[in-house]
Formats: sequence, C-alpha cells, structure tokens
Amino acid sequence: MNNLPKHPNEIRNATVLLSALDWGFGHVTRLVSVIKILREQDNHLIFAGNTAQIEFLRKDFPFLETYNLDGYNLDLDSNKSTYWQIIKQSFKFRGAIKMEHQWLEDFIALHPVDYTISDNRYGFYHEDVNSILITHQLNLQLPFFANRVSKSIRNYINKFNVCWIPDTSDRKLSGRLSRGKLNIPMAFIGPLNRFKNLKREKKYDQLIILSGPEPERTNFKNYALQELEKSNKSTCFVGVEVAGYDSVLNPSTSELEELIAASDLVISRAGYTTIMEMEGLQQKAELYPTKGQFEQEYLAKTVVSSVISFEKV
Repeated sequence: MNNLPKHPNEIRNATVLLSALDWGFGHVTRLVSVIKILREQDNHLIFAGNTAQIEFLRKDFPFLETYNLDGYNLDLDSNKSTYWQIIKQSFKFRGAIKMEHQWLEDFIALHPVDYTISDNRYGFYHEDVNSILITHQLNLQLPFFANRVSKSIRNYINKFNVCWIPDTSDRKLSGRLSRGKLNIPMAFIGPLNRFKNLKREKKYDQLIILSGPEPERTNFKNYALQELEKSNKSTCFVGVEVAGYDSVLNPSTSELEELIAASDLVISRAGYTTIMEMEGLQQKAELYPTKGQFEQEYLAKTVVSSVISFEKV
C-alpha cells in the first residue's frame, strides 16, 4: 500500500477503527492523544474494546462509536514468575489473536473502514485495509529466550502495513525495547501524552496512582499507607478509596490532569505510558516497577530523566 501515514496527523477525512490491548490500562489511555489528533483531522472514529475501555474513553469522547471486543484476559499473579505464567498461557494468547483477527474480518465485511489502528493487539490487521500497529515492544527484555520471543513478536508486527513507535528516533524513553528490524516501515511518532501542562495551586504533597494486576496493586497501596504513617504529607489516592484521604476512583483525563497539576509529586508504577506522561509534563515522580514485570524493571534501570526517579517496593 502506498502513502502509508507516518503520524496520526497525516490521516484525514477517513474512517478509522481503533483498538487497544487490555493488559493494563496504559494501552488505551495513550490512545487518547491519538484520538484527539485524529478528531482534529475530520476523521470518523470507531473504537472496539472491552467494557472498561469503552467506559473510560466515553468520558472524554462521548461521540465515539464503539463496539464490544473481548481482550486477551491473561491471568497474572505477582507471587509467581511472570515469564512462566506467560509461557503457560501462550495458547490463550494465540487464541485471542486469532479471535480478534476473525472479529475484524467479519466487522469490515459489514462496516468498511480506511484504517485500523491497533495498540499492541497483534491480530487487529486486515489485508485490504491500511493496518497500523502502535508498539515500542520490538525487542523484549526477558531473562530467558528473549531473542526467540522477540522474533515471534516481530513476525506478528510484520503482518501490519506500518509500525508507529511512541518515542523519538533516538529512543530516549524506550531504549533497547524499540530496537529491532522489521519488514514493514517504522515511524517514530514521538511520546504519547494525553495531558496538558496546567499551572495550578498545589493542593497535595503527593498523588498516589494505583494500577496494575493484583495482588501487587493492593501491596502497593499497603506500602504507601505504611510510608504515610511516618509523615504528615497531604495525599490523594487515584484508583482506590482509602479512608481518611481524598480518593478518586475512575477519573477522566481532564480530572486526572487537574489532580497531577495540583500535586508536587506523583507516585505510581513504572509503566511505559506513565513514563511518557511524566516526562512530557516534566512532573516530579517516583515510579515503582511492578514485581515480575520485566519491561518495567528494565525501564527503571535504564531510563534517565531529570524529572523521574525510580524506586523499588
């Protein structure tokens, strides 16, 4: 296919179908900035995803046309080896890719689109449609069989028409994760950050954002509460209700934007989307890698930024 777009702002007056991986919420939250750009270009936008993803996006984009599409639904226990859990569920992973590919075939037969944009859903491509994959994961940093697994992932990526990498060409934030040769065009579209850099009077010493799989999510909350017992810092929690503290369960992008602007420090997990957002805002942050999440552990060791400090929990 000719004239493949190298950035969202090159897509105009088209029908675009988007979807995002459901492993964590970062894949769908970073689509917010992509959707904003596409909307400005007079595109008709459709999103396919699970209930939680749809409910989140409708807070920011009530006009968005949506369809239900199940996710990968991988089960992860931080008390066990993440690597071996993924290996044991590889059949489930491949089955989900096959399912979403068939869903897309059936959908496009009834609802023609000009582009598909997938954030890390490897089966969300169509041979007759310009199919774009957003990912920085070309070269996974795993303790075992890294080359073999990365080669398998790149084989999936090569089924798309173009790969958008959410980083700069010098790989400032993704490091070795985005190093890998593909048989399709690669375009660095820059870090994705859905937030505006607002100037607000500070209300909180720290904003603690809880996310990710259990039991690590609860472990992180308990760790934060133990640390708070040693100080009198004004604190707001996001993602869970905590007695005695301001808490916001499911903020929209604009609500979380305001909370970040009103906080001196953000404390969160070291997911790649969070790194892009904190770097883009030049927000002081402490980011804690989730136990067993090899990408987060790699990023914590290698990413250097004057506004981000990494800690272990």
